[in-house]
Amino acid sequence: MHIDMDAFFASVEAYRNHPELVGMPVCVGHDPKGGTGRGVVRAASYEARAKGIHSGMPVSQAYRLCPDATFVNGSFECYSIASDEFMEILREFADGGRVRRASIDEAYIDVSEGAELYESPRELAIEIQEEIRIRTLLPCSVGIAPNMSVAKIATGMNKPRGITLVGPDPVDVEKFLDPLSVDALNGVGKKTAERLQKFGIETLGQIQRMTIPELWPAMGRSSVWLHRRARGIDERPIIDNGPRVRKSISKDRTFMKDIAPEEFDYLHEALRTMCTRIGEKLRKKALRFKTVTVKMRYSDYSTIQRSRSIPVESDATSLLEKVAIEIFEQKRNHNKSMRLVGVKVSQLSEVSEQLCLTEFL
Repeated sequence: MHIDMDAFFASVEAYRNHPELVGMPVCVGHDPKGGTGRGVVRAASYEARAKGIHSGMPVSQAYRLCPDATFVNGSFECYSIASDEFMEILREFADGGRVRRASIDEAYIDVSEGAELYESPRELAIEIQEEIRIRTLLPCSVGIAPNMSVAKIATGMNKPRGITLVGPDPVDVEKFLDPLSVDALNGVGKKTAERLQKFGIETLGQIQRMTIPELWPAMGRSSVWLHRRARGIDERPIIDNGPRVRKSISKDRTFMKDIAPEEFDYLHEALRTMCTRIGEKLRKKALRFKTVTVKMRYSDYSTIQRSRSIPVESDATSLLEKVAIEIFEQKRNHNKSMRLVGVKVSQLSEVSEQLCLTEFL
């Protein structure tokens, strides 16, 4: 089974943080300020999507499409907690407790043994869906198939709150995949789909009926992989990848108006504020960082990111501020106005009993 939370960030905001927003268009993103605000939509509820809003869209455009939508800044901390709860529930249903996390809001589980206790795998999926709804308050969709590749495609067929079952017979699997566009496959992106289209290949059924030599001019060495996936062949096992390990912590700020390059004190203060919040989160999570990345987006939307690693891991806000501002001053364009700045720490490690050199500085 592939289990995917429905509009995860927006659902957490509506069902857990702001119950009064359930059933309403909700966007996770900065206040659009009546259509003059800046920033992008990070997630949208299905009610907002029905108005044409999607993630990555400027909040100003989203407001124009749906002035009645509610915009919330969101909290990654809340999403992380909800994700951990969701994954823990899946372990209770998975054979051997094995959960393969695909992202913060989706995972695969093998239920070959567990499904034998039910008249149909669909009944088990209904139980999983209901358990997640009761304990996390959140909706999800489930795809059931002989392997991960087909299960993921199945999940997206009937969202939200859908359950899609694809039987184990290879003929049924190929029939299910036949009419779907090539980009339905996980791993086939926009550029690959456009390349295939140039060769007149638009559906998985077309690929099923081709030989690998016929597919080779379009896909080269990837022809074997694509041919197998189009026929629903995927022999990857469900390997538990353990609890979610945070790889980075980041903050960014989009300014309401472009900040002139000579207003460096204002820009430095924005960086310090973000570093303070990151430092607090590091210490709360008992984590240290080794790499600092600063993001700069100018008024013309050009964006650069520059990183630097420190010799010894640290959780000190003062050190983070120092490194971030040094990177910023050394790498920024002193002739361009700034639209956004951001700070990220990565190469995180858990705090051990052994003291770090930076604790004495």
